[in-house]
Amino acid sequence: MQARTGAAFPGPFAPPKLAQPDPETRPSLPTLLSRDAPSLMRCLVISPTPTHPQDAGNRQRIHALLRAIQGFGHRVEFAFVRREAVDDAAVAAMEEAWEALHLIPYDRSAERQSLGVTHALDDWFPPALEEAIAALAGAETYDLVLVEYVFLSRALDLFPAQTLRVLDTHDVFADRHLRLQALGLPIGFFHTTPEEEARGLDRADLVLAIQDDERQVFEAMTRAPVVTLGFMPDAAPLPPGTHEGLRIGYFGSGNPLNGHALTRFLEQLDIAGLRAAGAAMHVAGGASRFAGPARPGVVPMGGIGEPADFYAGMDLVVNPHEGGTGLKIKTVEALAHGRPVIGTAEAFRGLGARAAFHAAPDAAGTAEYARRWARDPRFRRDVAVESAALAARYAREVRRQLAPFRSREALTALIHRPAALLVTDIPFWREALGNQARISAMLRFLRAEMDVETLFLGDLQPGDEERAAAVLGRRGALIASPGDPTGRQASPVPPHARLTAFERNHFDAPHFTALESVLAEGRHAVVILEYIRLSYLLHARPAAPLRVLDTHDVMALRVRNFEHFDRDHFLKISMLEELGIMNGFEQVLAIQESEHALLRGALPGRSLLLPHALPDLPCQESAEGVRRIVFLGGDSPMNRDGLRWFLDQAWPAVADLGAELHVAGRVCAAFANSRIPGLVLHGELGNTDAFLDAADIGINPVFFGGGLKIKTVEYLCRGLPSVLTEEGAFGLHGGEGSAYLVARSRAAYVAHLRALIRDPQLRRHLGEGAFHFGRTRFGPAAARAACRTLAALAESVRPDVAPRPA
Repeated sequence: MQARTGAAFPGPFAPPKLAQPDPETRPSLPTLLSRDAPSLMRCLVISPTPTHPQDAGNRQRIHALLRAIQGFGHRVEFAFVRREAVDDAAVAAMEEAWEALHLIPYDRSAERQSLGVTHALDDWFPPALEEAIAALAGAETYDLVLVEYVFLSRALDLFPAQTLRVLDTHDVFADRHLRLQALGLPIGFFHTTPEEEARGLDRADLVLAIQDDERQVFEAMTRAPVVTLGFMPDAAPLPPGTHEGLRIGYFGSGNPLNGHALTRFLEQLDIAGLRAAGAAMHVAGGASRFAGPARPGVVPMGGIGEPADFYAGMDLVVNPHEGGTGLKIKTVEALAHGRPVIGTAEAFRGLGARAAFHAAPDAAGTAEYARRWARDPRFRRDVAVESAALAARYAREVRRQLAPFRSREALTALIHRPAALLVTDIPFWREALGNQARISAMLRFLRAEMDVETLFLGDLQPGDEERAAAVLGRRGALIASPGDPTGRQASPVPPHARLTAFERNHFDAPHFTALESVLAEGRHAVVILEYIRLSYLLHARPAAPLRVLDTHDVMALRVRNFEHFDRDHFLKISMLEELGIMNGFEQVLAIQESEHALLRGALPGRSLLLPHALPDLPCQESAEGVRRIVFLGGDSPMNRDGLRWFLDQAWPAVADLGAELHVAGRVCAAFANSRIPGLVLHGELGNTDAFLDAADIGINPVFFGGGLKIKTVEYLCRGLPSVLTEEGAFGLHGGEGSAYLVARSRAAYVAHLRALIRDPQLRRHLGEGAFHFGRTRFGPAAARAACRTLAALAESVRPDVAPRPA
């Protein structure tokens, strides 16, 4: 963690089409280059991969990106480092495509593996290559240099500081050899250590990741800003095929990763059952060798001409990919051609999948969905509709990601981003409780748009800074205000701070002074306060241009909810006072739809919905039998009372069906002495993924508390069928019965659980509905919109102060 402040190119990867001006009224070049118009750039692209022919995914991506840059009016020169052999026709095609082609000789025998088991960063950058690129850099002046792959990042250092230096990563190469070894696959191509890759990323002014998961990996490595730039091939959706029977297709190269996944898929596919349903499996490309000899139901097609020729003859495309990194080009290629696709979560990573059949846990799960597709016409329709919707969403997102390449000014804005300061007394880096998980998730989304620092109001323990760094990234910073060791100091209150009675009860002078000290640097465009109890800090001076309250809950509603159940809430505030305090903020963040609607009415134009969001996850497989019912919770009165009620009233009525109740989190401490049959207490877990992965059904029996329940969101986003109380489902709308079950009485809770335990079909149906509901409302896209709005507001009011130096 580092304290820092050509012709129009059609298709989804292209910039928006603009009306062509009349030649008589077309502005002159000086006018185009004036301050009021985006400046056109001379761009040099250095790549070890050719752009022609586009017979591999990396070639397609590079070609489409460069054509799109041309479409913005920029000059593109291509420096091809001849690590790959190409024929004269390919060279001629590259000469025709780009304004200039520079052919740079390359000797692969000069490549080294100087770290023994892996490569040093520059092992594939021999002296002769450095001399050739240095000559290019010295001979011409470029506005932008774009380098493909981190192992050529040394080239960025050869250009002057005024040149925008951009690194297109394609993949995470740190420990790539270890990931392949874990899959039992041979190691090929470049691989290195995290430290070496970080050194390469730091050479860039801007780093391009091909999908969001990799962006987050790079953000933890480098001080350079990292943005996601995906890829959607330029292809027109094809009409349905006119052949007999159903055709399922796989198209891929003969690399070991493809062979591993395809072999496992075919082993589980049940070819005889497929033939009985009138379907056959077709395998094209180099991967045909893994399909074995042709036999009834399996057709190895070998090499084909154009990808469109293959997709035109298919009714469904599968991608059972397991392991590896990077965007799966074969997935987006099939989607771009308008074909329904089924695949693993790995095959759809970074695409924003919302359907279970786009997030199978492995190749075997993909085979199960393919068998179902062959049997069920209704399921075939669902796959087609959702695949088309996913393709359209992703194409729009790629167009948005590409837009900054329209000008040097827009790219510079990505590099020099506004700074935000988040203030909290919650140790979010632990991620053990719902509020900690919420803040950590929000910070990971915010850091994609702004440079985020955090002022923590409390003492730091050993290891806290390292754990916080994993959340904040290398461009973030953690600042601590330990306060007074004797406790909260209610005075002195500065004369300019007009506090309400509620704020006076929470005012802490040392924390107030600490915030004013940070604000005095004048670097932050936005300050975000966590929870209404910190609202007294709104009065700190000098005030940031944009002040934001992250509510988590509308506390007055929560207090009222506690009182209804004769419980005492630790914080007291009326609705009138709470809304009055909120009125002092420029923006207020709501975590769920009901409270967003309330705040939008009370504070027009100032409420933003920023739900808790989880990263892309596989959809939980539905097992034949139920072994584990789970509950996950902290040591709060809501969780203790809800679990106690469940153990007393509901569990005895379902325990006879053979399932166990597994409980994790600090709530376990309240039941440590319980001797209830079937109850398994796990205590507090550092990471809950394995616990939830092993679950068959989730429960949330809380009956008071208010606010969105993070554990409920985790159940939904994993496709875990769940039974909730009305309170457990608070903030959810539109999913009852299809994504989760709500019990409004003891009898209903028991009935719902018994039905789920006994009926595998019901569990599968509810789990798939939960996954779609959860990914739609609580997936990454749900949080991105509000974070981008905050960043745009921050950009419009950012102070004209240099960022803190690295």
